[in-house]
Amino acid sequence: MNIVGRFNKLFGVPPNLDEERQKFVNRINQIVFEYIDSDAHVRHYYNEIFDMLCFELGKNANDLWKGHWRSLGPLGERIAPEIRILTQNDFTETLRVLCILYGIYKQHRYEMTGIHKRIDECISSAIEYATCDLGVRWKDGLFYPSGAEELDKPLIEEPLVWLDKYPKERKDYKRAIECYLEGKHLGDVIKNCYLALEGVTRAILGNGKTLDNNKDALLAHIGLSDGWKSILGAYIKYAHDFRHASEDRYTASKEEAEAFLYMTGLIVRLLVTKQ
Repeated sequence: MNIVGRFNKLFGVPPNLDEERQKFVNRINQIVFEYIDSDAHVRHYYNEIFDMLCFELGKNANDLWKGHWRSLGPLGERIAPEIRILTQNDFTETLRVLCILYGIYKQHRYEMTGIHKRIDECISSAIEYATCDLGVRWKDGLFYPSGAEELDKPLIEEPLVWLDKYPKERKDYKRAIECYLEGKHLGDVIKNCYLALEGVTRAILGNGKTLDNNKDALLAHIGLSDGWKSILGAYIKYAHDFRHASEDRYTASKEEAEAFLYMTGLIVRLLVTKQ
């Protein structure tokens, strides 16, 4: 625990999650983003890095360049905007950009700069300096919900690896994790989990039917017992309550959303390993 954390504990200052997440963002701005887009490094691929970030995020790089490009050096070289224009100091967007940056700098072309190692070390340090659990942990270039660590690896991390063969479904599952981290639209955790599982089922069976209509064929195809029919039935019914109704009618607690995320990871793991 750092000095501030020990001080707060001694004097009974309760932790504030929103404040600690903002402090994490401030630290990352200082030790990662400002380092990468500073004068010392912008001449080494930074314009290209910025454009790649925009592409990954689905933002129009040209629009951002127009109003926010910088002029550096005696010749007034045009340099891409700072990374913070992409995050707007938002916690979830900062996490997203860090994951993308790490992946870019780990590519063979940029790996020799060693910046991906700096990103890894800085993220770990920024998390350690928080005075409470930020709700995330960092491992191998991705953030994960900081739930039960013994469950996170087999039920969240490993399904992302197995879903490499299903890029659309992997994207849905990652979006479910992101929604869980944001903690604002927890019903979207359930909706995206359902889409991921439905897509994997369609790919395995080679059809475009709904998960509900594919349930029996799936069990027969991968050789599961009838007991799983009721498990999948309950899973589907629960998900339908969120997919076909408003947020006001059906709400999910963080604990429910986390459990559904784990459940989806468990089923995905089962299907892919059986397949």
